[in-house]
Amino acid sequence: MAAVVENNVILKSDVMQQAFLFAQQQGVDPSKRPSLFENIYLQTLDQMINNLILYEVSLKDTNIVVDQLTVEESLNSEIKRRIEYAGSARKLEEMFGEPLSMIRAKLRLEIKKAIRVESFTGSIYQSVSPTMIDVKMFYNAFKDSLPASPENISFSVFEWPLKVDLTKEIETQEFLKKIKNRVLSGESFYDLAIEHSEDLGSASSGGKLGYFVRGSLFPEYEEVAFSLNPGDVSDPFKTDLGYHIVLLEDRVGEKIKTSHILKKIKSGDVDLEKNKLLFSDFLGEYDVYNYVEKFDSLCAHFSLEGSSFNGIFPKTPVSSLPDFLDKKSLLSTGFKDIIVGEKSLFLIRVWDYNQEAVFSLENNYNEILGLTRNKLINDKILDLINKEKENLYVEKFY
Repeated sequence: MAAVVENNVILKSDVMQQAFLFAQQQGVDPSKRPSLFENIYLQTLDQMINNLILYEVSLKDTNIVVDQLTVEESLNSEIKRRIEYAGSARKLEEMFGEPLSMIRAKLRLEIKKAIRVESFTGSIYQSVSPTMIDVKMFYNAFKDSLPASPENISFSVFEWPLKVDLTKEIETQEFLKKIKNRVLSGESFYDLAIEHSEDLGSASSGGKLGYFVRGSLFPEYEEVAFSLNPGDVSDPFKTDLGYHIVLLEDRVGEKIKTSHILKKIKSGDVDLEKNKLLFSDFLGEYDVYNYVEKFDSLCAHFSLEGSSFNGIFPKTPVSSLPDFLDKKSLLSTGFKDIIVGEKSLFLIRVWDYNQEAVFSLENNYNEILGLTRNKLINDKILDLINKEKENLYVEKFY
């Protein structure tokens, strides 16, 4: 037992699990840097205690209602994130030393409490509105420790996904249909995967992927695989990797064991010049080079369509720009040459550029305002925690 807050017990094992997760995210190896990990452990414990104090205080507010659907959506997202971080569900279980069902049960309770605390502290966030005097006082107190404003650009970008030659796609689907028919006629899926699959990670093992829980694979892959009965082979379907057929080997609840054969859509299947011509025609239709507001409107509109890189990006640090962009060419304003990416064409308009500079009230007032507000909020929450500690049973055992 690490600590107690009223009737809530914080187990040392739970603190260790969370601390290990934080350490991994920070690239800290506990065995090589034990003193640093100890600090992470103590910080984690203090944070868990403070959260429980806020939770106990929030119970007095009868207007707070925790929606179960929100809890389950948050739970599924967090489990998926942790599985992706660990590498697989099995590795996550090994990391926590518990079955996935136990991890889910504990996490569900944590999320319920966190949502309640978030609702409670929301009123504190809304009540804090720094004055200009607050901002100036914060700046004068912390200006020597404020980071430099990084070199940044403000830009709009429109992404044009490269359209694959439909003839090649149809040929790929027909090829996989023939492979499926060969399996149904008695040939070995294992042998055919070794011979034809273009998934370098699984082809040599007959396309076997092993067991995965729902939420670990491409949504399109899972939709098909979970609809099959054990022993069934799917029709061809498409993911970001290419076209697949899937053999469902086993299913246990929300866990499936599959093998697949993948045929990739190769970049050579794209007529680049034809795509450039189509993109140019599209841009010409809106006359974007003469009416930049139309271009910005298109970027903003298609960013709402879920595309990966459409949008308007103000004050973006140059260091955080995607690798496929020629950063040197973006350090001046105006439209840039069309960029050919792996799967898309891009047109970028830079409308502002700023060199790295020291933070100042004149040039960075909004950023300093945000930092001031965060400090005032944190101070107010910490004051509340320290005040409520006096009215609650809180004991720390480490």
